[in-house]
Amino acid sequence: MSIADGRKVALSIDLKIMHSIIEEHIAASPYVVGVELARQIDRYVREQKLGYYPALDYFHGRNIVDSDLYNTAESIAWLLENLTQQTLRTHLRPLLSDLLFDSTQVHIFILPHVRPAQNNAIHSLTTHLTPDHLRVSLKGMLKFNENDERSLIDKTVYEINNALDKFFSLHDISGIKLI
Repeated sequence: MSIADGRKVALSIDLKIMHSIIEEHIAASPYVVGVELARQIDRYVREQKLGYYPALDYFHGRNIVDSDLYNTAESIAWLLENLTQQTLRTHLRPLLSDLLFDSTQVHIFILPHVRPAQNNAIHSLTTHLTPDHLRVSLKGMLKFNENDERSLIDKTVYEINNALDKFFSLHDISGIKLI
């Protein structure tokens, strides 16, 4: 029995946009922003003897992180969200119709999973605070079918990965569900 076209799918995708694409739209380098944010935040955390790195939002308006740097990170994050949604709409159009974004979350605004006492803490914090990585949750109607659900899921993952290769240095489908 074949599964009909028009089956709805929910996806959660971790994405890392290529810096060259970001830099086409904004003068600031995401990596330089991440390095400087990590340096300023690490200095504060070590001075205060905290056992963790707070989320970036904690530093907003506290004169701990340079306000221009914080605003640049926010601007890049906003651009990243918009570029990502536009890129996904364009390049997933052959695969999905009625594309709806449930959420788009830039990683710099979530609590880092690194602690100051860990080996390579500053490197891991820099990676976390570089505004180039996000998670997108979306839904859409599939424009193709397969004989069974497992085959349909496998084909969906394969086709989406192929569609995203040119635009994202990382694209990991961390969740997929037929609904």
